[in-house]
Amino acid sequence: MSASKLFIVQQFVKQGRRLGNGQTMQFKTAEEARQRADRDGTRLGHVVGVVAVEQTVDVETGEVLEERVVLTRHGEVPAEVAGE
Repeated sequence: MSASKLFIVQQFVKQGRRLGNGQTMQFKTAEEARQRADRDGTRLGHVVGVVAVEQTVDVETGEVLEERVVLTRHGEVPAEVAGE
């Protein structure tokens, strides 16, 4: 088993009344992901929300090994993604 930490920024957009996934980006460090989400959070418009998370996975199987950690969030984010 080969574990790896992923640092992901997920944007959210409005699709009618629902929130849909926007662009997903992966970063090398938690700080890079946090900075991108913070920057996106100051420019909400078409993108109505953004979250940065840390996730540990088995790179061979894709299995999630630990609960995701929310690094930062801004705007409208689904409750299940926001850590609520």
